[in-house]
Amino acid sequence: MQEWIEQEFSSCDLGDQRLENRFKKILGRISQAPSKSMSSAFRGFAEVVACRRFLDNEAVSQSQLLAPHREASLERIKQSPKVLFTQDTTELDFTTKKKLEDTGPLSSPHRRGFFAHTELVLSPERLPLGVWETAITARLDEEHGKATQRKEKPIEQKETYRWLEGYRHGCDLAQLVPGTEVIVCGDREADIYEIFAERENRLASGQPAASWLIRSKTNRCLEPFEEGQEEPIAPPVKGAKKPSRLKIQQRMEQSPVLGTITFTISAKEQFKKVKGGSRKKVQRSRRIVTQEIRAIQVQLKAPRRRPADRLLPAVKIWVIQAKELNPPAGEEPIDWTLLTSLEVLDLEQACAVIDLYLCRWEIEVFHRVLKTGCRVEELQVHSPRIKLAILLYMIVAWRVLYVLHLGRQCPDLPCSVVFEEDEWQASWVIIKGGSPPQSPPTLSEMIRMVASFGGFLGRKSDGHPGPQTLWIGLSRVQDFALCWQLTSHLRQASG
Repeated sequence: MQEWIEQEFSSCDLGDQRLENRFKKILGRISQAPSKSMSSAFRGFAEVVACRRFLDNEAVSQSQLLAPHREASLERIKQSPKVLFTQDTTELDFTTKKKLEDTGPLSSPHRRGFFAHTELVLSPERLPLGVWETAITARLDEEHGKATQRKEKPIEQKETYRWLEGYRHGCDLAQLVPGTEVIVCGDREADIYEIFAERENRLASGQPAASWLIRSKTNRCLEPFEEGQEEPIAPPVKGAKKPSRLKIQQRMEQSPVLGTITFTISAKEQFKKVKGGSRKKVQRSRRIVTQEIRAIQVQLKAPRRRPADRLLPAVKIWVIQAKELNPPAGEEPIDWTLLTSLEVLDLEQACAVIDLYLCRWEIEVFHRVLKTGCRVEELQVHSPRIKLAILLYMIVAWRVLYVLHLGRQCPDLPCSVVFEEDEWQASWVIIKGGSPPQSPPTLSEMIRMVASFGGFLGRKSDGHPGPQTLWIGLSRVQDFALCWQLTSHLRQASG
């Protein structure tokens, strides 16, 4: 663990060597026990006090702590010809922490906490390469529930501005790695026209521009492709006063089917928003899904924005629809409509784009590790500087996922690339008994041993270990390694 910290944060610069050493020690302690409280992770009251003083130090900023991790991430990104720059927002609920300052209302005015908007870079094989940026903010009390007033503001004053900022950060990354294709990926919340226009404006001015891939939220109106063409008009609707402009979904229904894809989904309980803002629990059955795939290029009609003189260009984009055929009665069909700047001419390209979008789920897993594995919502830091502590746990959550996926993608690597000698030797003796081997086991074998300490049974039907068993197992491995070091000293002392 300490060796990884020294490598990952070798470029750390806080202006004071003592602060840098303290930062690495704090990160090492919480990395060894990510699911424990900060007080339990440290060894003694003196370390707890030192951590509090570090977090309260005004000379330490979030950008300084994240900078060395970003530099290390940049080196990993350069090794991949294509990366997914995923962004997503999650709620951090601190309602029960009454003494915590500067929190704001969440989805309900009775729940208080922060919104964490995180940018996680992934390879197409879903290997998390690093946390690029995070913004931890609180909504103002007077802003909660005032959707009408928010619509009248320019985008720079709206919460949705974070998605445009995220795209611009992806463009900055694309400029740093000219040999790597950067694709900014987001869910329905990221479906804002300003992102589409930003790429067009950057390309027109010769600036580096990342590609983008976003799930559709709005059924947008279309424009003709060329000047002088007839305006695309939807089929007449009975009782309508005038013809309506053709929209994406209507245009998609008129397009030919490129082909079908088939896959299996597992049973799952999920929540669906219903009228009035409440949520209804919906059961999804395990089944084989067959989807028909369509893909078209369209030109979007630019929306009007305030102020009135703020003009947005019409944008050509590609749209992919994956629609389930014959879903079971009473269940929602599995339908996706994806918007992208990537060219989609045939079924193969459409399936490749869908596979890229499915990688976005890893940022959801990252947030689950952060909140369930690292338990950041249980932090007992009664200070606005809690955001620094949350950032540290984000780095720890990233490493849990990194180790997990590295073991799946490179199972034959020696485990010494991730684990120290004391860690794998202690784990080997506890699991298999006897003396440890001379050479380290493979990374896949070591990860399964670690996961077994967290409850992974390793049956044929169990597949790969999940993040929960891994983060529990990693905590126990640190204790085993410490005992192994102590017994080694005793054995050497006794001859």
